Amino acid sequence: MKTSYLTAVTLATACFSSSVLAAGSPLTLGAGALYVQSPYQGGKERYYPFPLINYEDANFFVSGLQGGYFLWKDQQDQFSLIITSSGQEYDPKRTSLSAMKQLDKRHLTLMAGGQWQHIADWGVLKTSLVGDVLDQSNGFVWNTNWHYPLMLDGISLNPGAGVSWNSSNQTNYYYGVSSAESRRSGISSYDAGDSWLPYVEVSASYPLTSRWQLGVGGRYQWFGSEVKDSPMVAKSGQAMVWTGLSYTF
Repeated sequence: MKTSYLTAVTLATACFSSSVLAAGSPLTLGAGALYVQSPYQGGKERYYPFPLINYEDANFFVSGLQGGYFLWKDQQDQFSLIITSSGQEYDPKRTSLSAMKQLDKRHLTLMAGGQWQHIADWGVLKTSLVGDVLDQSNGFVWNTNWHYPLMLDGISLNPGAGVSWNSSNQTNYYYGVSSAESRRSGISSYDAGDSWLPYVEVSASYPLTSRWQLGVGGRYQWFGSEVKDSPMVAKSGQAMVWTGLSYTF
């Protein structure tokens, strides 16, 4: 189960981006490890390795599992077309409950859309709207967040908060239970509507040398009632923690 895998990788990658740009380099590469709680009944906490990739030039950028093309870019504002992953799936083979094993698999999907970012003295505001392009969920996700980068004794801190809106199709694909699944598993059928998921997060990076950096971070996300009330879900929220090492070229 890789729910919120994308968001954690994006957070981890963003931790290194300011240092990369300050160094005048368009590229950083590295690797990290991620711990994610499972929100599903009978789900197990998971550990994942992931790549740290950050590249940006005048036209294109890659940040973690997201890539994009700048339509507009200046010192304060950036508007881009982006392509990314849903970062979410449900695998019935990875649950300890026999009833949950009878549910259908929910797949990762590819999503595309637009993103706007504004940089000011009071922080960095970013908002994006993407939709499924592989006919899996046929849903949309709107994500808005704010971060306030800080420097403290040589350590780059990046605390922030945000909220994600998932359309009814998106929420129902990953948390709904169809009538056929209910008859097969004995789990109550459930039709989810659109959902809101607020979160807080923080990341930090420390330069080991002029090119090597160590990063750590974490996020906690609260589930709205449409997710929390699903018979598939065991928790009211989800935590994730990561660490990584990167090299700036």
